[in-house]
Amino acid sequence: MKKSLILLAFAVSGLCTKAQENYTIKMNLKIDGLPAEYAGFAEQEMTNYYKGDKYKTEMTSMMGASTTAFDGNKLVSISEQMGEKSGFSATKAELDEAEKKKAKKDEKKPKVEITSDKKMIAGYECTKAIVTSTDKDKKEHKTILWFTEKLKKPKTANAKGSKSRGGMDFDFEGINGMPLEIEIDTENSGQKMKILISTSEVSTAALDDKIFEINTEGYKMLSYKEVLEKQKGDSKE
Repeated sequence: MKKSLILLAFAVSGLCTKAQENYTIKMNLKIDGLPAEYAGFAEQEMTNYYKGDKYKTEMTSMMGASTTAFDGNKLVSISEQMGEKSGFSATKAELDEAEKKKAKKDEKKPKVEITSDKKMIAGYECTKAIVTSTDKDKKEHKTILWFTEKLKKPKTANAKGSKSRGGMDFDFEGINGMPLEIEIDTENSGQKMKILISTSEVSTAALDDKIFEINTEGYKMLSYKEVLEKQKGDSKE
């Protein structure tokens, strides 16, 4: 009997420490360093839903709103800005192929330093990580992440990081958990800025698969190929 109770205790302990795979996170994004007249436009509210290999990200700001969802087989993204409704869709195969091409272009993986610093965010103990990446001009950029191992890293977050695969554009490799706070120092046209993404609420309530469906009625939808071609054209301008 005593042995059975000990084994049961270990089993319960394992269940309690297992990282949560299905959860909802509410976040706020703001950018410091912008001129006062543009400051309000740089604030966004985000809600991220994760369930296994499925995810959905909803973003709202003064400029408009956008929603992106991946149901395990297909990604759909829509946005509404200044009355204009547009979006695109992509299959898992198309996304995987695009990531393979991107991986070939990436020259160096970011350096990840896991520190001993801890702090509580939205009820979760988080560990500080410093991610250092190098751009094509060999200039270093640092990103500070506070992550918790209690929430499982999304399966859709690939090693190279992708806005279309998890909602956050940073490298998950080397991070064993979900970041609840992200601080990025950046620069635009000589103007130094700081991007801060912070979590306000975490829920582990069960998620219905219907939440990962998006109604595209009324939106001008493009194919993924058309979106990639448009991005190439914009980068040349």
